[in-house]
Amino acid sequence: MSAATAGPQPPGPSAGRSPGDPLVGPRAFATAATGPALARITGFADQTALTRELEELAFRGWSALRTERVDGWVLRDSAGATRRGNSVWPHDDVADLPAALARVDRFYARAGRPAIVQLSPASRPGGLRTALDAAGYAPEQGPTDVCVADLAGVLAGAAGLAERAAPPADLRRSPVRVEVADTPDDRWLDVCAAGGMSMFSRHRAASVAVLDRIRTPAVYVTATLDGAPVGAGRGVADGAWFGIYSMATLPAARGRGAATAVIAALAGWAAGAGASRAFLQVEQQSTAARRIYAVLGFLPVYRYTYRQKADTGPAAVGTP
Repeated sequence: MSAATAGPQPPGPSAGRSPGDPLVGPRAFATAATGPALARITGFADQTALTRELEELAFRGWSALRTERVDGWVLRDSAGATRRGNSVWPHDDVADLPAALARVDRFYARAGRPAIVQLSPASRPGGLRTALDAAGYAPEQGPTDVCVADLAGVLAGAAGLAERAAPPADLRRSPVRVEVADTPDDRWLDVCAAGGMSMFSRHRAASVAVLDRIRTPAVYVTATLDGAPVGAGRGVADGAWFGIYSMATLPAARGRGAATAVIAALAGWAAGAGASRAFLQVEQQSTAARRIYAVLGFLPVYRYTYRQKADTGPAAVGTP
């Protein structure tokens, strides 16, 4: 399979980021240096095939409340919970591109939400970006990197970070503890909301309904300090893959090892579920998270963005 390359392309991996970006850094996406490492971790030698695989995993890991198919596209509506859940996934070709975009207009007009298209290097058909320009879609927003790592490396890296974050024995500082559950409770949801994930505050009911629809095995981890919840994360096992989602830490607890403890618990659960490789999505602006993921060995595979039709109202935000 080949990616659609006709028309203007999205910004490159280094566009719009600090030169000191701790995740992408000098490694970039699928360079001569990272390509062999990605193949070793994922089993995919072809970049486009790997991108499509990860897009399918993400579709199953955070689906939508309502979908409508237009040939190879999936139109998603989740009552405003996240851009992903309320955007078009142009996963494959459409027979008539202008007619497909007209269907998009009607679908989101009925839903009362802006028309948004999620774009990745594997989006189809060729010429999609040019057609979005002509249809009045705004420039790309919400740059988010999809990254992969060997699960054993994540476990080892998390153990090393946890050891360095552990309080000295002579200090009366409580260690971070974790609670593992197979469903999200109010404490988990509250941490996600307070940690910056707006879909668990403004669109909590819709977000919980999306989580209820996920059919692959999932786990919910809550980190606590002195019994109070301070961090959260969600994991989904899908064959050999393990997806990390919904990572959040309360501002007052940052730097205490909560995120590392959550990732360690998630990765341990995934190993028990038979997974051997991990993936996650991290927004370009999430500098602290990117620093942790780089230390854990995550390598960037591709970047996705969103384009919203101009003058169609505010978009949902949040990475699940």
